[in-house]
Amino acid sequence: MSSTANVSVPGSQQKQPWCSVIIPTLNEARFIGRTLTRLLASPPSSFEIIIADGGSTDDTVAIARGHGAHIVRSYRGRAAQLNAGAAAARGDSLLFLHADTLLPPDFARFFPPGYHGPAACFQLRFTNQRQSALLRFYSYCTRFDFDAFRFGDQGLWVLQRDFAAVGGYPTNWQLLEDNYLVRKLRAYRGAFRVLPVAVETSPRKYLRNGVAYTQLVYTLLYTMYRTGASQQLLQKTYARLLH
Repeated sequence: MSSTANVSVPGSQQKQPWCSVIIPTLNEARFIGRTLTRLLASPPSSFEIIIADGGSTDDTVAIARGHGAHIVRSYRGRAAQLNAGAAAARGDSLLFLHADTLLPPDFARFFPPGYHGPAACFQLRFTNQRQSALLRFYSYCTRFDFDAFRFGDQGLWVLQRDFAAVGGYPTNWQLLEDNYLVRKLRAYRGAFRVLPVAVETSPRKYLRNGVAYTQLVYTLLYTMYRTGASQQLLQKTYARLLH
């Protein structure tokens, strides 16, 4: 597939990429093509695309390969998949992205080669959020630099060396691993950036369960996590309250 981006493939003889974009997937055929098309339409920059797949049974892997992505097989679970993608990455920096999240077209300008600042994320807006005042409010809150608003659907950019220094994602975690990593990175570097532009992500879980109800469940889970609840309890609560 043609692209304006300088996309390199791990194992090739091409120049080492500055950034490795890592996307965990599990049966994301509905969204992954659109996400990769947006990524490849960005202005020229040196990056590689790594799909960390947890055992998809649909066309996710075939679609990703068709867009020039490198496929890494992993145990199922976002944290494990993200760590597997990072282990295969050749870039000096890592950009972790959800399979249903669209980057702003000029995202690369915020992470130019040679930049060695603290980790950063984007603000968030939801597809068709004009239809829901609650989604618009949640989207608005993501511009503030509070850990309570830091989750994986906003994307996370981090230097490879900083990621390694804090130990990466907690491999056995199934929930809130992104928030955990942001907090570790903030403590390690003494700073964290919220960028002045937004990614766009699907509100599919909100729409499936109801916007107000879903946000209440997320608030409950976050409160439990910050007060010391185990991953086992968090996963049990999540499975009981959301689908």
